[in-house]
Amino acid sequence: MEYTIKDREPQLLYHYFEELSQIPRVSKNEAKAAEYVISVAERYGFQTYEDDIHNVLVTVPGTEGCEGQPSVLLAAHLDMVGEKTEDSAHDFSKDPVRLVEKGNVLYADHTTLGADNGCGVALMLYIMTAPGLKHPPLELLFTVQEELGLLGAKHFDAGKIRSRRAIGLDAGSEGVLRKGTTDKYEMTSCLTVRREPVQGKTFKLAVDGLRGGDQGAGIPQERICAIKMTSRVLHFLNRIMDVRIISMDKRGKSIPESCTSFVSLEEGTEDEARKLLEEQEHKIRIQYRESDPDIRIRLLPLDTDEIRSVDKGMLIKKDSDNLIEALYLMPYGARHRSLKRLDEVSCSVIMKSIYTDEEGIHVFSVISAEETEDGEALDEEMKTFMTHFGFRIEKTNLNEGWHAEKNSVIRDVMIESYEQLFHCKPKVNISHGGNDCVVLKKKIPDLDLVTTAATYVDFHTPNEHLYMDSFEKVCYLIVRTLENLAAEVKH
Repeated sequence: MEYTIKDREPQLLYHYFEELSQIPRVSKNEAKAAEYVISVAERYGFQTYEDDIHNVLVTVPGTEGCEGQPSVLLAAHLDMVGEKTEDSAHDFSKDPVRLVEKGNVLYADHTTLGADNGCGVALMLYIMTAPGLKHPPLELLFTVQEELGLLGAKHFDAGKIRSRRAIGLDAGSEGVLRKGTTDKYEMTSCLTVRREPVQGKTFKLAVDGLRGGDQGAGIPQERICAIKMTSRVLHFLNRIMDVRIISMDKRGKSIPESCTSFVSLEEGTEDEARKLLEEQEHKIRIQYRESDPDIRIRLLPLDTDEIRSVDKGMLIKKDSDNLIEALYLMPYGARHRSLKRLDEVSCSVIMKSIYTDEEGIHVFSVISAEETEDGEALDEEMKTFMTHFGFRIEKTNLNEGWHAEKNSVIRDVMIESYEQLFHCKPKVNISHGGNDCVVLKKKIPDLDLVTTAATYVDFHTPNEHLYMDSFEKVCYLIVRTLENLAAEVKH
């Protein structure tokens, strides 16, 4: 194939990433990506195993003189999140990701890039096949459906894994190693609403242009939530006119970068509404000029299909006002920071989704907490808040994290390897994102784990981009770590 990236090293690493980018691989559509991995492994004569949902395990012998060393598991996921800009015609079921290189930064053409976790997959293929590397026996686990809740790792038969040392390639960034993950407190709540016929003029309220992003990375950067901003502008509209909610919708995996609402102006004029929205947009851009300067707030006419959707009616005033105020006041963002790590957030809460159906309006929120006590306290606060505003708690779920071990050989070796290469210490902390290592640790309690990744930011959004120098440094770090493990570095 004709490669886009031609002037970076290791060239083979980028070739694998580009070849993978040609394969559509959103969650539940990973079969072709699994087939590609197997074809590479079999070309080099390595043993492969594929389960019924397309998780793949490749077994690679240790290089000469290292055959008897303890084996190491490397893990990454094949699937990617498929998000695109409103003007993109990309079809994630069949179209390849088009790469756009801008200096040191790699983007996709108006879609997610798939660096999460294509970088990890490409790196594992590189380790598997690059000539001249020295490493102990390896097991390479390529999972599926990670973005749907670690489903591939949960399904995989961990009895097939013999390694008791593991490196995950889906958490951290260049210079940041993860020694554990947070607990996640998930809650879905529903506000049952009453409706009446629409009397006023109807509009689509579109809030977009936000950066969104992962909870763990976005909250420390003060990324704002489109659902919260929608409720904010509705709050101010409602102070001077009667605005009613017909529906609010945004489904997603991260901090919502957009939200669409259908509303009716029962009192007040369109000109008044537009003027207030412009004022709010201006104020929000000033408040969040460093984190989210490009927010757009638009009042748009409904198209023909959208007009039909208002036939079900608008919320009665009491329910509409209650929903607006609940969302406006709902806890969001950073809740706790360690005084020793002020640049990091140890406990936070976000709204990930809101959606409307016949039953009512549903909100999905997630608390991420390093400390159990912080998580439990905020979880109780959220439940109390939601029930106070009349929401019914539909479902709660605690996803326990992978709790850091005090002592870790593989972590120590990676830290030492980083210092050897770059002459400084890496940061070692807890990940606020979910990753397959959480599941692997539960299935194999004596597994010694550490994770890292290239620096790709705004993943799960169309602005996802990869800093290519970080990809290369992480590649060299993994190579050096495996070399040191093969040489049995003493500690």
